[in-house]
Amino acid sequence: MKAGKLFLTAVFVLGVVSCSTVAYGEWYSGIGTGLFRLHVKGDVGFHTNIAGPVELDVDLDPDDISDLMETAFGLGGYVTDGTWLIKYSVGVLKLEDDASTTLASGTTVSADLDFDVVAGELIVGYPVLSGDSFTLRAEGGVRYISHDINLDVAVNSTPLNRDIDEDWTDALVGLSLAVPFAEEWSWDSHVNYGFGGSEGTFGAQTGISWRFFPHWSATLYGKYTAVDFENGSKGDSDWYLYDVDEYGLGLSILFNW
Repeated sequence: MKAGKLFLTAVFVLGVVSCSTVAYGEWYSGIGTGLFRLHVKGDVGFHTNIAGPVELDVDLDPDDISDLMETAFGLGGYVTDGTWLIKYSVGVLKLEDDASTTLASGTTVSADLDFDVVAGELIVGYPVLSGDSFTLRAEGGVRYISHDINLDVAVNSTPLNRDIDEDWTDALVGLSLAVPFAEEWSWDSHVNYGFGGSEGTFGAQTGISWRFFPHWSATLYGKYTAVDFENGSKGDSDWYLYDVDEYGLGLSILFNW
């Protein structure tokens, strides 16, 4: 029984980029969705009444996550006047798994997992340095994440149930860089740091955007996020640890107007 498949979270984050060629003083918008091939690696911990604190080493590739996924939905977009840039995204992910095994000692262990994740992000950016071939923006915003977990484990038919309902909000500060290099192409990147509700998060994303029709654009991007959240202390009955790296490749499609 693979430990990661009994206790997993993933944050569905849709990367959205602005059109770098909009006219100043006029407001433009875009909205869309996409796909993200997510890899999760790190440590997840929680308290149990039988075994005390349990910490699991999670290492799941995109195929593992696809096997667990029941529902996934994400939406993101932007509003800009060419100076101010407002970006937003929201995602919902539901994971389910059940497994059983018999240990070498003869102990039978079975488990059922339901894991619901909700994530939302709002970022506002303003140019601090710009030229004909690039725009560098300072960014600030907020990120909200919620984990709702129900874990039912039976050891030799002895039940062990654990419900975890945690959420946190981080303030975000960062930088973004937009570099148009052809009439309909641009390279867009950003980095940010989150603090407040978590112990600290770091995120970085870079991608190539292509406006393939007058109102449609696509972005192929890579994204990395390091999340460190801990509720309580190890040994507390409400202890919950989520210290993981989330990374992968994504493709977003936006309608722009």
